[in-house]
Amino acid sequence: PLGLQSRLNMKLIIAPLLLASASAFSTVVGPTAFRASTSLSATGVFYSTMTGNCETCGGHIVEALKGAGVDAGDLEEIGDADATAYDSLIVGAPTWHTGADSERSGTAWDQWLYETLPGLDLSGKKVAVFGVGDQEGYADNYCDAAGELYDQFKAAGCTLMGLTSTDGYNHGESKAEIEPGKFCGCMFDEDNQYDMSEDRAKAWVAQLQGEGFF
Repeated sequence: PLGLQSRLNMKLIIAPLLLASASAFSTVVGPTAFRASTSLSATGVFYSTMTGNCETCGGHIVEALKGAGVDAGDLEEIGDADATAYDSLIVGAPTWHTGADSERSGTAWDQWLYETLPGLDLSGKKVAVFGVGDQEGYADNYCDAAGELYDQFKAAGCTLMGLTSTDGYNHGESKAEIEPGKFCGCMFDEDNQYDMSEDRAKAWVAQLQGEGFF
């Protein structure tokens, strides 16, 4: 059997080894856990509205995101929003200033796009656009403000995704139609095709998933 002095010497040797192992373990695990806890929320959905239609459609998109298991924040008014707090952005606007070259929405977007956006670093951030309009009453200016959102976020260095087909719409002209047969995002019409809005939101979210947006 080991004598008392031998047993004491072994304890003095083992104790520092255990402390060194614990220190090495905490050095590897600690920073990884910290980085995970400070990651950005995945997707922010921003809108501004005049009659409530854009808010309604934004709500359909948020519900579609949640239904698809996408990590998304609540629907937010752009005037109070922090667009830098999210990995990707979904942005939507109505059109009120028909025929205008800029500031087409008649909402808080008109100031935010030209006063706030230029001061933000959103380079490389993924952005998808939705618009709300009346394709029967304003056939020649359908969802023009959505085209403005697309142009300004693209100019800010963002990566725009989620283009959709113009099939199924009855508009004449639209600044949201950025190439023949293609809208710059998902367009809604709560005046004439309100019964299609939820399905359009779900299909668009599925498309964005397929494009790797989230």
